[in-house]
Amino acid sequence: MTKFNPLSAAIGFAIVAGTMSLGATNAYAQDQEGESSEEQVLDAIVVTGSRIQSQTVTSSAPVTEIQREEFAINGASRVDDLVNQYPQLTPAFDSQSNNPSTGYATVSLRNLGAERTLTLVNGRRLPPGPTGELRDISIIPAALINRVDILTGGASAVYGSDAVAGVVNFMLDTEFEGFSVSAGYSAYQHNNDNAYMQELQRRRGFSFEDGNSGFDGAARNVDLAWGGRFAEGMGHAMAWVTYRENDPLFHGQRDYSSCALNAAGTACGGSATNATGNFYFYQAGRGVSASFNSAGRWQNSYGAPYNYAPPNYYQRPDERFTSGASVSYEVNEYFAPYFEAMMVNRKDSSQIAESGAFFTPLLGVSCANPILGTACSELGFNPAGTVDVYVARRNVEGGPRRSDTSDLSYRFVVGTKGALAGSWNYDASFLFARTQNDTQGFNDFLTSRIQNALLNCPTGSFAGCQFYNVWRPGGVTAAAANSLAGVSFNKTDTEMRVFNAYATGDAGFAFPTASDNIWAVVGVESRYEGYATVSDSNSAAGNFAGAGAAAPPVDGFTKVSELFAEAAIPLFAGDGLFKSLDADIGYRYSDYERSGGASTYKIGLTGEIGMVRPRFSYNRAIRAPGINDLFAQQRVTLFGGADPCAGATPTFTQAQCANTGVSAAQYGRVPSNPAQQNNQFSGGNPNLVPEEADTYTIGFAIQPIENLSVAVDYYDIKIDDTIAAIGASTILNFCATTGDPFLCSRIQRNPVSGDIWRGEGQFVRNTLDNFGELRARGIDLQSSYTFEALGGRFFTNFVGNFILEETSNPLPGVNDAAKFDCAGRINPSCSTPEWRHIASLRYSRDAWSVNLRWRHFGELDYIGTNGARLTADTLVAARGGIDAQNYIDLSGSYAIADNIELNFGVNNIADKEPPLVGVNNALNANAPGGYDQTGRYIFSSINVKF
Repeated sequence: MTKFNPLSAAIGFAIVAGTMSLGATNAYAQDQEGESSEEQVLDAIVVTGSRIQSQTVTSSAPVTEIQREEFAINGASRVDDLVNQYPQLTPAFDSQSNNPSTGYATVSLRNLGAERTLTLVNGRRLPPGPTGELRDISIIPAALINRVDILTGGASAVYGSDAVAGVVNFMLDTEFEGFSVSAGYSAYQHNNDNAYMQELQRRRGFSFEDGNSGFDGAARNVDLAWGGRFAEGMGHAMAWVTYRENDPLFHGQRDYSSCALNAAGTACGGSATNATGNFYFYQAGRGVSASFNSAGRWQNSYGAPYNYAPPNYYQRPDERFTSGASVSYEVNEYFAPYFEAMMVNRKDSSQIAESGAFFTPLLGVSCANPILGTACSELGFNPAGTVDVYVARRNVEGGPRRSDTSDLSYRFVVGTKGALAGSWNYDASFLFARTQNDTQGFNDFLTSRIQNALLNCPTGSFAGCQFYNVWRPGGVTAAAANSLAGVSFNKTDTEMRVFNAYATGDAGFAFPTASDNIWAVVGVESRYEGYATVSDSNSAAGNFAGAGAAAPPVDGFTKVSELFAEAAIPLFAGDGLFKSLDADIGYRYSDYERSGGASTYKIGLTGEIGMVRPRFSYNRAIRAPGINDLFAQQRVTLFGGADPCAGATPTFTQAQCANTGVSAAQYGRVPSNPAQQNNQFSGGNPNLVPEEADTYTIGFAIQPIENLSVAVDYYDIKIDDTIAAIGASTILNFCATTGDPFLCSRIQRNPVSGDIWRGEGQFVRNTLDNFGELRARGIDLQSSYTFEALGGRFFTNFVGNFILEETSNPLPGVNDAAKFDCAGRINPSCSTPEWRHIASLRYSRDAWSVNLRWRHFGELDYIGTNGARLTADTLVAARGGIDAQNYIDLSGSYAIADNIELNFGVNNIADKEPPLVGVNNALNANAPGGYDQTGRYIFSSINVKF
């Protein structure tokens, strides 16, 4: 699917012909005007979004390109560091996500999820990753990228399932010749001077960083590539090896993240599972929160929450090797075999605060039991009775919980292509890919051991049990704590096999009003994907106290057989103002082994009216259910968000909370989780069918003067029958406000205390189904201009996206009031600026160049999913939301010799901190995702080529 820049000069790509070096432009082609009388021999071109190979093919859907030099200019040694900055994509940077995190980098167009964005390398799929089968782009070497194509709108008729929001196609430089070696170093730097956060930490007696951080979170990389032609130019081979590793960066290394803010953003919050212990006692309809006071006596309140922030990773440590090769050989015009290989071996870690007893239940404990001492009498309970006790204590004697991951992923393609008859050509290939993931967890407590140890190791306790004496201040020993910890492991294997064969060529006839013949593609494809994961018995049973959920085994596969066809149809060609009108159509029939048949199709139009090229496309696209969607075991997990009927002052009225299962006696007494996490019952569904999407794009490209191009495109993506859960918070909120029996039947509270978090028998049922609807509408604006001045050449580029609508309707047909729009809003479910852009200005002269870049995030209003102004996060409410954020980046390059180039620069030169929010609106530390999180980013590299 390579579109070569020299070829573009020959056929005169409209809009981008003079600006291919600018970074992001629209992929567009046209016939070259004023051709030389000397005949030119042109190769065929393939555009992302079509398999038709033609010299005159155009794209009816907008395609944004990122050119190879942009990675070096902007210091991106990982592909997601640059690609996910573009406004069409979700600004998700997994390396700076810790709890939760996918574990590797992905791409997501239009905030519709990585599962709805088809990710390709050289036009072919990547294997399923270990987390939800999301594709891992870590296998792609940034140094070997030729360009990245970002196509908006469905493309299932061309590529099959998952191309709903669009396609991101990484085109590697498989024609590389020579030898290249590059080395790079980068690091972060921040001035810790946040007076607001430092004052909050002083009030709690927390330590924090102050002043210049120096260089931290450093990364180093080395990339080698070599290639050349052989057999008198009939063959070509190239290969690469890269190495990259980066240091961890902790929340505790930034003053604005070294304590976890509470929900209001007004104080350092934290977890009720603290270092000295918090307890909840219940007896005969009366519950009491309890802890030790400074004198070591029982008191009727929780102690100070635990600051779990400092040991959390802000940037996870990562080490990776990638390698690959590409070989092609033209035996003759009918037979040209080729081979591609890619591999990544990556080691990664995540780390969160220490484990502990997270309100471990001890039911029916006699008040006379010596371990309780005087607790019952001091807390006002009948000393002759029994109590239920829930114990929360942090394992400060042990270390933070850590997960170490090792991934090996590889992908092989073998195929052949060549001529058939006349102008027809064929391409047939087989792709085999596999991912192997091994994860080990350390320093987490085993729930079954905690109960034994809390009760002073009664008969039948586990071997090696020691009394975990939380009942006396200072009573816990390191040996007792260590006896409760276990080591977890998880092994996940995925596999993908794809056979694809198609023929493309000139149909041999044309419309009488057109000057070119119709071009067509016909082909077949079969695809198999397998996924299997297995864990140790404790993980599978959910026996690790701090894991958040059980990790039961999943083992399954999906198969599909497909037929597809495309046609590029010139409709009109003229010499006047109206120069051309072309159509492109496509159809694919997919036969899924489990869900049956599905049809996808497309129709597009492109024209040329003077200097304007209008375009339109419609696609019916699908996303088939993945293996985890179908076969994930149903189990209790955690979800982030408060119970609106918990606490002394519930959000909802008594009558509303009664809808959710809270009795009159429980109202105002339901315990709330200080960590704002509750239980949900989640899992897969073997009866799922594919999602269906209708996607539209309409726009135009214009070149009013030489070297100036402008493109404006409107997109509308509507997805029905989404494979999703309703959402535990949605179920709670709309059950309370409507009393809908369908929703209220999904809530199962503790019959005694009314909570939904202190035991696996209490939860909100939230399993997968084909239930919801999603819609994304917006406008893309792109422009570029080049001109000569000041003895050199200026390159300007602008890429912007305005989101008109980003709606989710989790309850269509049940309660449409649950529908909400995230465009321009910040709340626990949303963080989507209406407007984002990247603008760059580059000046090149002789051996050096300088690049200035402006990244903009639009403002966010603090409005809830119901459209009402929110006040709970007073830090955000005081500002009315989040102000627009602007980042300025400056970089330069210098060629010290013909084959040696230096690159250096600083991103976020003003050292801007991310906007601070309360815990319910935060993704990592105290900020929403997407913004620059850790201060200035300073980078340098050297490249030598022979």
